[in-house]
Amino acid sequence: MILSDKKKREHIVEYILFLWQIEDLIRAAKFNPEVLDNWAEETSLREDTNPEDEKDWIVSIASSMRTQGKKESGHTSEVSEPLVELAHLHEMLLGPLEDLRYKEAFEVAKPLLEELKINNTESTEHPVEQLLIGLYGWLMLRMKKQTISPESEAGFVAFRNWANALAKGHIKVYYGK
Repeated sequence: MILSDKKKREHIVEYILFLWQIEDLIRAAKFNPEVLDNWAEETSLREDTNPEDEKDWIVSIASSMRTQGKKESGHTSEVSEPLVELAHLHEMLLGPLEDLRYKEAFEVAKPLLEELKINNTESTEHPVEQLLIGLYGWLMLRMKKQTISPESEAGFVAFRNWANALAKGHIKVYYGK
């Protein structure tokens, strides 16, 4: 099993964020096969996965980005499809499945979504997409070792709790666990 498959089964939100990072990595590497092969090799050593499978996967993502016109920006269908799936799951957890823990986590994060929506220049309609954009921004700030205010950090706790509840709902609905 390659790293992306493992992430998808264990935490769907982390999986999508991981895919966004991979798309950014591929763009930063300017689609250079040598760089992508090195990344796949390092990943396989770190994660104890098959290096050839990791290489095949990252090359397929790079190929999809090219063929789908996502060389400069945007997300491939490999990313868009699970995002749509999560948006649907969000509606199911709030509606027919009546997951009270999920609803509570979402309600706590809801005011922060409104704040994020005001500060976001991208047009996002669905709360799950807003969640992912917020978490990705937080992740990028952390990776760049930029200072995050205590207020923002506290807000992201609510987002992480909501993301975790969404991932648990995904495991429950899609894997029956």
